[in-house]
Amino acid sequence: MKENEFSHLQDEMYKTVTELYQTRERAVKAKINFADNLANIAHQLKTPITAAFLSLQLMEKSTPNIYAQQIKGQLERLGRLEEALLTLSKIDSGTLLLERGEVDIYTALNLAAENLSDLLVKENISVSIPDKGCVEIMGDLEWTMEALINLMKNCMEHSPQGGTIHCDYSYNPLYVEVLIWDEGEGFCPEDIPHLFERFYRGKRAVPNGIGIGLSLAKSIFELQNGNITARNLPEGGACFEIRVYSH
Repeated sequence: MKENEFSHLQDEMYKTVTELYQTRERAVKAKINFADNLANIAHQLKTPITAAFLSLQLMEKSTPNIYAQQIKGQLERLGRLEEALLTLSKIDSGTLLLERGEVDIYTALNLAAENLSDLLVKENISVSIPDKGCVEIMGDLEWTMEALINLMKNCMEHSPQGGTIHCDYSYNPLYVEVLIWDEGEGFCPEDIPHLFERFYRGKRAVPNGIGIGLSLAKSIFELQNGNITARNLPEGGACFEIRVYSH
């Protein structure tokens, strides 16, 4: 009796393990297919966007009109979407190559702010980055900078004229922490659980956004053994909290 029960238990365990492996394989294939589809969509977008840009340039030279700038803005938005879809497809398929090196947080924050300098000047918004000495993470400088640009841009879009985007960073034996916050209205409470979802647009989202920047930033830091959370500050303003762990 005991031998029969043990044999039956072995059979059930074997069936369960087999089903789990099969489920995992189906999930992996589905993820790869999804990534391939994203890449295909991005590549299909590239040709008509390029052609439309060329046609617009010719039109501006021959018959300038007031609608050209509006069309250009929408084409630039489509171009950003195409680049974002390609990046997301690489993340999903595991083919986004990140270098592993020492990234100085002060340097990365300043480079991110420099990349936004034209927009910051236009909106009359400053960025405060304290020099707190050498604080480093192991990661990829270019992609870390890209993630920080997306977070700063979000803060900029929700800052009042003449406002300041604040940055701070610290470290302990477990992780490096980076804070980026603004002086705006803050997040709508119901939006906070969904802020990092792809294509999610909150109630206070800017009109021309595509809902990918925060998701992309989160994915980049997760690939570097980190994470991002978002919260409202008691005194007002939206705050992003990044933690990159040592191991």
